[in-house]
Amino acid sequence: MSRKIGAGIASLALAGTIVGGTASAVFADPLSSKDFKKQANAICKEGNEQIDAAAQQTFGSIPEGQEPSPEQLQAFAAVAIPNTKQQIEDVAALEPPKSLQAKVKKLITTARAAVAKIEADPSLLGAEGKNDPFAATNKQAKKLGLKECAGDSNS
Repeated sequence: MSRKIGAGIASLALAGTIVGGTASAVFADPLSSKDFKKQANAICKEGNEQIDAAAQQTFGSIPEGQEPSPEQLQAFAAVAIPNTKQQIEDVAALEPPKSLQAKVKKLITTARAAVAKIEADPSLLGAEGKNDPFAATNKQAKKLGLKECAGDSNS
Protein backbone atom coordinates (compact mmCIF):
# COMPACT_ATOMS: atom_id res chain seq x y z
CA MET A 1 0.00 0.00 0.00
CA SER A 2 1.39 3.38 -0.89
CA ARG A 3 2.20 5.96 1.78
CA LYS A 4 -0.32 8.30 0.13
CA ILE A 5 -3.21 5.89 0.61
CA GLY A 6 -2.06 5.20 4.18
CA ALA A 7 -2.36 8.90 5.00
CA GLY A 8 -5.87 8.96 3.57
CA ILE A 9 -6.83 5.93 5.61
CA ALA A 10 -5.62 7.54 8.82
CA SER A 11 -7.58 10.64 7.93
CA LEU A 12 -10.74 8.64 7.34
CA ALA A 13 -10.29 6.93 10.67
CA LEU A 14 -9.96 10.31 12.33
CA ALA A 15 -13.09 11.61 10.74
CA GLY A 16 -14.99 8.62 11.94
CA THR A 17 -13.94 8.94 15.49
CA ILE A 18 -14.33 12.65 15.93
CA VAL A 19 -17.50 13.48 14.05
CA GLY A 20 -19.56 12.13 16.92
CA GLY A 21 -19.92 15.26 18.94
CA THR A 22 -21.60 16.04 22.19
CA ALA A 23 -25.22 16.52 21.18
CA SER A 24 -26.33 12.97 21.99
CA ALA A 25 -24.53 13.05 25.32
CA VAL A 26 -26.26 16.17 26.59
CA PHE A 27 -27.48 14.50 29.77
CA ALA A 28 -24.23 12.69 30.62
CA ASP A 29 -21.81 14.02 33.19
CA PRO A 30 -18.78 15.52 31.47
CA LEU A 31 -15.63 13.45 31.55
CA SER A 32 -12.39 14.91 32.80
CA SER A 33 -10.08 16.08 30.05
CA LYS A 34 -7.79 13.12 30.68
CA ASP A 35 -10.64 10.59 30.57
CA PHE A 36 -12.18 12.15 27.45
CA LYS A 37 -8.86 11.98 25.61
CA LYS A 38 -8.19 8.45 26.82
CA GLN A 39 -11.60 7.16 25.76
CA ALA A 40 -11.64 9.00 22.42
CA ASN A 41 -8.13 7.78 21.60
CA ALA A 42 -9.14 4.19 22.49
CA ILE A 43 -12.14 4.41 20.15
CA CYS A 44 -9.92 5.83 17.41
CA LYS A 45 -7.25 3.20 17.89
CA GLU A 46 -9.75 0.36 17.55
CA GLY A 47 -11.35 1.95 14.50
CA ASN A 48 -7.95 2.65 12.93
CA GLU A 49 -7.01 -1.01 13.32
CA GLN A 50 -10.21 -2.14 11.61
CA ILE A 51 -9.80 0.36 8.78
CA ASP A 52 -6.13 -0.56 8.37
CA ALA A 53 -7.12 -4.23 8.04
CA ALA A 54 -9.67 -3.34 5.36
CA ALA A 55 -7.07 -1.24 3.58
CA GLN A 56 -4.56 -4.08 3.61
CA GLN A 57 -7.15 -6.43 2.19
CA THR A 58 -8.20 -3.96 -0.51
CA PHE A 59 -4.86 -2.37 -1.41
CA GLY A 60 -2.26 -4.89 -0.22
CA SER A 61 -1.67 -6.39 -3.66
CA ILE A 62 -1.12 -3.04 -5.41
CA PRO A 63 2.51 -2.66 -6.53
CA GLU A 64 4.45 0.18 -4.85
CA GLY A 65 3.92 3.45 -6.68
CA GLN A 66 0.75 2.34 -8.44
CA GLU A 67 -2.48 4.11 -7.57
CA PRO A 68 -5.60 2.12 -6.67
CA SER A 69 -8.39 1.86 -9.19
CA PRO A 70 -11.68 3.70 -8.69
CA GLU A 71 -13.26 0.29 -8.04
CA GLN A 72 -10.73 -0.46 -5.28
CA LEU A 73 -11.36 2.94 -3.70
CA GLN A 74 -15.12 2.33 -3.83
CA ALA A 75 -14.68 -1.13 -2.25
CA PHE A 76 -12.55 0.32 0.53
CA ALA A 77 -14.97 3.20 1.11
CA ALA A 78 -17.84 0.70 1.34
CA VAL A 79 -16.11 -0.79 4.38
CA ALA A 80 -14.39 2.26 5.86
CA ILE A 81 -17.29 4.72 5.77
CA PRO A 82 -19.71 2.51 7.75
CA ASN A 83 -16.89 1.78 10.20
CA THR A 84 -16.31 5.49 10.50
CA LYS A 85 -19.98 6.13 11.12
CA GLN A 86 -19.97 3.55 13.94
CA GLN A 87 -17.01 5.30 15.50
CA ILE A 88 -18.96 8.54 15.27
CA GLU A 89 -21.72 7.03 17.39
CA ASP A 90 -19.21 5.69 19.92
CA VAL A 91 -17.53 9.06 20.37
CA ALA A 92 -20.91 10.81 20.38
CA ALA A 93 -21.66 8.97 23.60
CA LEU A 94 -18.70 10.72 25.28
CA GLU A 95 -19.19 14.09 26.96
CA PRO A 96 -16.08 16.27 26.83
CA PRO A 97 -15.33 18.57 29.74
CA LYS A 98 -16.65 22.11 29.41
CA SER A 99 -13.11 23.34 28.76
CA LEU A 100 -12.99 21.28 25.52
CA GLN A 101 -16.60 21.52 24.32
CA ALA A 102 -16.12 24.45 21.91
CA LYS A 103 -13.01 22.88 20.37
CA VAL A 104 -14.72 19.51 20.04
CA LYS A 105 -17.75 21.17 18.43
CA LYS A 106 -15.47 22.87 15.88
CA LEU A 107 -13.73 19.57 15.24
CA ILE A 108 -17.08 17.86 14.69
CA THR A 109 -18.13 20.42 12.09
CA THR A 110 -14.85 20.08 10.21
CA ALA A 111 -14.90 16.28 10.36
CA ARG A 112 -18.50 16.07 9.13
CA ALA A 113 -17.57 18.16 6.10
CA ALA A 114 -14.59 15.88 5.41
CA VAL A 115 -16.73 12.74 5.65
CA ALA A 116 -19.27 14.25 3.24
CA LYS A 117 -16.49 14.96 0.74
CA ILE A 118 -15.20 11.37 0.99
CA GLU A 119 -18.70 9.97 0.59
CA ALA A 120 -19.15 12.07 -2.54
CA ASP A 121 -15.70 11.23 -3.95
CA PRO A 122 -13.87 8.21 -2.47
CA SER A 123 -10.83 9.02 -4.64
CA LEU A 124 -10.06 11.75 -2.08
CA LEU A 125 -8.98 9.03 0.38
CA GLY A 126 -5.43 9.32 -0.93
CA ALA A 127 -5.34 13.09 -1.16
CA GLU A 128 -2.51 14.98 0.50
CA GLY A 129 -1.84 18.56 1.52
CA LYS A 130 -4.49 21.07 0.51
CA ASN A 131 -6.51 18.34 -1.21
CA ASP A 132 -6.78 16.18 1.93
CA PRO A 133 -10.35 16.62 3.22
CA PHE A 134 -9.13 15.71 6.71
CA ALA A 135 -6.11 18.03 6.96
CA ALA A 136 -7.88 20.57 9.17
CA THR A 137 -9.58 17.85 11.20
CA ASN A 138 -6.26 16.11 11.85
CA LYS A 139 -4.69 19.38 12.97
CA GLN A 140 -7.58 20.10 15.34
CA ALA A 141 -7.50 16.58 16.79
CA LYS A 142 -3.77 16.84 17.38
CA LYS A 143 -4.25 20.15 19.23
CA LEU A 144 -6.87 18.46 21.42
CA GLY A 145 -4.42 15.69 22.34
CA LEU A 146 -6.26 13.08 20.30
CA LYS A 147 -3.19 11.66 18.59
CA GLU A 148 -4.85 8.36 17.68
CA CYS A 149 -7.70 10.32 16.16
CA ALA A 150 -5.29 12.50 14.20
CA GLY A 151 -3.73 9.47 12.55
CA ASP A 152 -0.56 10.24 14.49
CA SER A 153 -0.24 7.37 16.94
CA ASN A 154 3.48 6.90 16.27
CA SER A 155 4.64 10.33 17.35
